[in-house]
Amino acid sequence: MAADLPLSVLIVNYNTAALTRRCVVSLRAQRMRSAEDSMSPLEIIVVDNASRAEERNALSGLDATVVYNDSNRGYGAALNQAARIARGESLLFSNSDTWYFPNALQALSDAMRVLPRCGAVGPRLWWDDDRAFLLPPSDPVTPVRYLLDTAARAGSWFHHPMARWWRRRALRHWTRQDSVAQPMLSGASLFTTKRVLVDCGGFDEQFRLYYEDTDWCRRVRRKGYHLYHVPGAEVAHFYNQSGRQNVMEAQHLGRESEARYFQKHYGSWVWSALSRMVARWCGPDVHAAASRDYVDLGARSDPPHFPCSTREVSNALWQISPLPSCLPAIARFVRAPEDLVLPSQVWAHLGPGDFFARLFALPDLRVVQQWRWRKVAAESQNEQDIHASRE
Repeated sequence: MAADLPLSVLIVNYNTAALTRRCVVSLRAQRMRSAEDSMSPLEIIVVDNASRAEERNALSGLDATVVYNDSNRGYGAALNQAARIARGESLLFSNSDTWYFPNALQALSDAMRVLPRCGAVGPRLWWDDDRAFLLPPSDPVTPVRYLLDTAARAGSWFHHPMARWWRRRALRHWTRQDSVAQPMLSGASLFTTKRVLVDCGGFDEQFRLYYEDTDWCRRVRRKGYHLYHVPGAEVAHFYNQSGRQNVMEAQHLGRESEARYFQKHYGSWVWSALSRMVARWCGPDVHAAASRDYVDLGARSDPPHFPCSTREVSNALWQISPLPSCLPAIARFVRAPEDLVLPSQVWAHLGPGDFFARLFALPDLRVVQQWRWRKVAAESQNEQDIHASRE
């Protein structure tokens, strides 16, 4: 990467101005050197996708080029828009809800330069900037994998072997220290080049939200490129902060994108068959039935205490998920009962709803204990306490 051609970081903002500002601060703190060992400049382009007026005003004075759209064009379309005006030969597509640890950009840039037939690289992703919990690996999306995941989450007979397979794969991902080829990378932080973008095309703008990275990674691999996970680059991704603003709309757009992905790559008849099978497996009582074996910690407006009756936590893996199958899940390596604590930042990033935690002994990944709880707003917790006291 020549010194006069900067790395261009492309960010989409949608009512997440505070997170965008933090992201830009972490990016400006990066120090990068080019292949010629000279200091490399950094271009940051933020596309605002028709945020509220107060959110747009909060971007004032941002140390970046800011482009304001009059309408929400969708995530992929906004990234393509930024890529067209970017000056850099290297491009980093980044969510606004990310934080870049020192040397992250240099590690990604170096890996992109030296790894064979490299189409894109992605960092090790953390749930928080204290690096307490790791995010799960990005899984490829195929009809077979979709059915297996659904069957496992529905609590079918296939749940246990599928869960063991996923945990072992995730454990290898979380403990890896060297760069490795992957079938999928997360769009939260995706490093590539303009050359690859020209060869493979940009993001499919028909994906308004979700699956645009899945589709793009699939097309890159079809062109003969490899995708690599680079553990030496570390980034915190405060997952789905934009989508949480309107959960119903985000879920609707997610279902639309899911259907479009399968129809685009496998045909409408495959998606129709998958939908019918999933509808049969996932009845209204599946979630409740799958969660019966968990210790119920009740409704919580603050982080719960996780009672641990065993000493088998000297070397263990702690997983937390909104699904009773814990497929997928964030994870933390723990060595003492005192480690079974949800830091305030992690708790704040969890939306309202049901959550499940499981503790696995290492190295055999045997289940030690498991808990469940429901996160509620503080006022909801007070109402439940009053109701309970009257009974």
